[in-house]
Amino acid sequence: MSRIFVLLGIILCALSSAQAQQKATVSKIDSLAKLFDTAQSNVKKIQVMLEAPKRVDTYFEKPAPILNLYKKALILAESIGDKKSTISLLIEIAYFEMYITFDEPKAFQLYSQALTYAEEEKDYASCAKIGFELAAINEHQNLRNEMYKYFSKAIEFNQKSQVLYLRPYRWAYAMYLEDNRINEALEVGRQAVRYVDERSAPAEFKALAYGYYYAVLKRMPNKQQEAAIYKNRIVELLRQFKTLSETNQSDDIATVCYEVEQYKLAIFFANQLFTKTDMDSQLEASKVHCYEMLSASYERLGDYQKSLELYKEYSTAYVKVLKNMLTLESGRKVIRSEGERNLLMKQKEVEKERFYKNLSFAIAAFILILGGIVFLFYRREQKTKQELTQLNATKDKLFAILSHDLRSPVGALENNVMLTNWGALTQDEFVETTQNLGQEIRQVRTMLDNVLHWSISQLGGMKPNPKRLSLNEAIQEQLTLLQPAADAKNITLRLQIKESVFVNADKNHVAIIFRNLLQNAIKFTRSAGTIDLLHHEDNAFHYIQVKDTGIGMSPQQLAQLFQLGEQNSRQGTAAEKGTGLGLVLVKELVEANGGSIDVTSHPDEGTSFSLRFPK
Repeated sequence: MSRIFVLLGIILCALSSAQAQQKATVSKIDSLAKLFDTAQSNVKKIQVMLEAPKRVDTYFEKPAPILNLYKKALILAESIGDKKSTISLLIEIAYFEMYITFDEPKAFQLYSQALTYAEEEKDYASCAKIGFELAAINEHQNLRNEMYKYFSKAIEFNQKSQVLYLRPYRWAYAMYLEDNRINEALEVGRQAVRYVDERSAPAEFKALAYGYYYAVLKRMPNKQQEAAIYKNRIVELLRQFKTLSETNQSDDIATVCYEVEQYKLAIFFANQLFTKTDMDSQLEASKVHCYEMLSASYERLGDYQKSLELYKEYSTAYVKVLKNMLTLESGRKVIRSEGERNLLMKQKEVEKERFYKNLSFAIAAFILILGGIVFLFYRREQKTKQELTQLNATKDKLFAILSHDLRSPVGALENNVMLTNWGALTQDEFVETTQNLGQEIRQVRTMLDNVLHWSISQLGGMKPNPKRLSLNEAIQEQLTLLQPAADAKNITLRLQIKESVFVNADKNHVAIIFRNLLQNAIKFTRSAGTIDLLHHEDNAFHYIQVKDTGIGMSPQQLAQLFQLGEQNSRQGTAAEKGTGLGLVLVKELVEANGGSIDVTSHPDEGTSFSLRFPK
């Protein structure tokens, strides 16, 4: 009966102890939450979580509340653009996801985000630590190539950092040795040695780095002399320190001591690990390793009893850790299989998306090319059609002119010649007819000249050849030619342009322009009328005006003045014929020489053509 009471007492004590521990855990979490909630500003709330105890077992028992606080702090840090705090909080949250909730895909995402920010901030110390954790995740997923890639990144970032951090070298060389890639392991060890030497690192860091290199050298028969040199260097370094900094490197230092046969030092540093009272579950594996190191070291020193006792401790601790590892590994297997399945699905989605993207691009490119070809053919066809339409219109206009406007004067010439040949004309009639024949011949010549010049211009052959020429002289030549026609109608021609006026234009074009303008003015000016040629200028242009006192034009006639057509060809005041080409040709030649032409006219008030030529 007493045994039952004793057993119940033990159970009650155990329960009360468990309840007390749980209350302590809750108390710590509640205390941290209270500090966070009562902080006066967002910056102080963030600071509470940055200064919170990291990765303590009591927090791991209830990760959800801690994670919630970290995530709240992360949101605040991102909202105020505090990149440095954002990086630290992302790393802590990723650590929880990786080692507590076993959600390694989520941890990978968070670490990757933190790495992007850390690179932007040139925080190479954080980059190196993140690279190491990403390598660890890939190792858990059995993605060896990706693991080595992130180890290399971590080492590369480490070279740029001023913070001493040896874990990437430690695990990279160990993985290379595990895969029997000796040369790569040797290179990592060599990099670790350069890393600590270049920074004048403390003795414990140098001992570790040299130890990594020595562990590879002694495996290589052709490197035994170099291995002996580094063994002596390590022994000298180990004698320089008796305590370690707060880096939890006791088991690594003990391992180095054992490798160089410094067994008493190996025992000393292995025992230092057991003096830590705040050791979390992540150090259980280190504890097991230290038990093993102690047992082996006592055995080498000949203390077999002590070696056996420690081996028992090692076996007990190993079983405990093994159970945890099995649980953890089973979770990781599930995560790994899920990760592999997700990766495969993602790859299929990416390939499918890439296929459809490439297909869409190919179809779009084909449509664009086809559309471009069709458009080019359409443009070419339209251009050809337009050119043919213009040529056809030109042909029709030429035929209309030749059949209508030229036929009448040629017919009159033929009749006059026939009457003269028959002797049917008196002497006076012959003289009059001869004068009429001269007039008709001049009209036909003018018409033919205009038809010829306009046809050439339509074919693009009338290119201006501008030269400096006297405007007075050029116009005077045309006045001399047209003076008989003006005298026949008793029209006064007045040239009011100074001999000092010079323009840059094509001489032949200027002759055609003013010959047509003057012929047009004479044609539509009544007897005893006047035609004036005026000039003025400014800094940029010459302005020439051909002004007559003729019959003028209506607004409708004025609107169609520079368009070729039968309706634009009118008889003059003395029944003179015309083709309507003259003014069309004038406009084209003026513009070809860089000028412009305007016209003002009113019925029975005369017409004024205003030309502008650049200086």
